[in-house]
Amino acid sequence: MQSEQPEASSSKPKPPPIVDFTSGVIAGAAGLIVGQPFDVVKVRYQTPEFAGRYASTFGAFGAIVREEKVHGLFKGVLSPMINGVVFSSYSLFMRLQLPRENGGEPSLGQICLAGAGSGVIGALLTCPTELIKIRQQSAPPHLDPSTLDVVRSIIRTDGFRGLYRGFTATALRDLGYGPYFCTSQKPAPPPSSSVGSRRHHHESLIEEAEEELGSLGWAELMTAGGLAGVTAWVATFPFDVFKTRLQAASWDESNGTVRRANNGLWRVAVDAVRKEGWKVMFAGLGPTLIRAVPVNMVVFVTFEACVSALSR
Repeated sequence: MQSEQPEASSSKPKPPPIVDFTSGVIAGAAGLIVGQPFDVVKVRYQTPEFAGRYASTFGAFGAIVREEKVHGLFKGVLSPMINGVVFSSYSLFMRLQLPRENGGEPSLGQICLAGAGSGVIGALLTCPTELIKIRQQSAPPHLDPSTLDVVRSIIRTDGFRGLYRGFTATALRDLGYGPYFCTSQKPAPPPSSSVGSRRHHHESLIEEAEEELGSLGWAELMTAGGLAGVTAWVATFPFDVFKTRLQAASWDESNGTVRRANNGLWRVAVDAVRKEGWKVMFAGLGPTLIRAVPVNMVVFVTFEACVSALSR
């Protein structure tokens, strides 16, 4: 039996991990530009104080612009570093499961587990940034608290621990990165096929991106990104609704301060379903799915392009 000859590509220097992080940050920034208005509308749909105010997603756009100008559609812009953390963490979890010396393709289960783990790690940054974002987006239209105003209000009311209000719901929702990465990957070919004899060590998104750019067109990459985004949101969307309920605040409009809330995830979920029915678990799903397709197309393609450019 002949031994396999090493691939010529195996001698290629491995790009540093910072490429994953940098590409993720750039891709995240591109996604924010495309999707921020839809995110504002989603939060408004999920916040009880805005219940029934908007007849449709696009009607909400018009109402927000009339009441708050275009600035209202870009309240609470997140940090694009979240994508960098998620993509870097994915590579870490893949390396832990699939050491380079073992070779072979990762299973869909391993990809899903690495994605879910990266979501939980990312939640350490996502939770406080989304808490601030949601406080800004759910404030009454005549109030326009700055990021610093919101941070001061949270610390004054709940201390520094308050910045992680809703962390459990955030981590549970971000398990959706498992289905996200699973959906966006091509299944491994059978070992007997000519393609299967090539060993792709998918411990890094850099290597995956280089392979995909060589075998898929831009239209296919954008479709994969859009489907991955929709799948990820549908898988864990109820946790996003309950997270918004946890993190949104009841504002005292007389002085622009936030009233303290002590309810946990379970109590918020039970109260919401009891008062508003099971459909409340999918409040805001419409604008989220509309947003998911273009945003994840842009993120996916931008990431692949950045990896290709930075790893040359």
